[in-house]
Amino acid sequence: MQVTNKMLGIFFLVALVSIATAEEPATSSADSLDSAAMEAVMAKLGAPGEPHKHLQAMVGKYKTTSNWILPGKGEESVDEGTAEFKSILGGRFVTQEFTSTYNGQPMEGFGILGYENAEQNFVGIWIDNMSTHILHTVGQLDEKTGVMTEKGTCSSPIGPMNFQMTTVPTEDGFVFTLSQVTGDTVTEMGKIKYVKQ
Repeated sequence: MQVTNKMLGIFFLVALVSIATAEEPATSSADSLDSAAMEAVMAKLGAPGEPHKHLQAMVGKYKTTSNWILPGKGEESVDEGTAEFKSILGGRFVTQEFTSTYNGQPMEGFGILGYENAEQNFVGIWIDNMSTHILHTVGQLDEKTGVMTEKGTCSSPIGPMNFQMTTVPTEDGFVFTLSQVTGDTVTEMGKIKYVKQ
């Protein structure tokens, strides 16, 4: 009986402590900022900066030449095409509309690329008519060379697929290279040369 009373006493003590703790409002970092300070932080995070200027330099129309390595064939598919980059949302993002062919089949693609101030990363998505998955990308820019290196992930029937992408500036545009990453192995899949018109 004494054991039961002690157990009930402990139970009520824990319950009272829980109630008292629940009544104390949790203090978050957001609560410590007044509304004016929060507004200033959000405005800074939402404003286009130097990385966004790099994206704006991509805006325009291009002729493209794609060299894709055909899986299992050991040969290349060389395809001509066009691309157009547009600035959206006050210069915070650029879109790409891509039209070409791949191994004799029509290919259309659409991408969005931006720079996330809070995370300090270039971020993007890519979709095309060759699949129903969405490729998500995160990358960094080498400010000295102008080379952007991105890592991408998308779903597949055998699980997540990982990619590495590099965009190297040229005198009249840039060259985009796509590689598949399996463990420590990086296998080039192909590249696209963009020539600005």
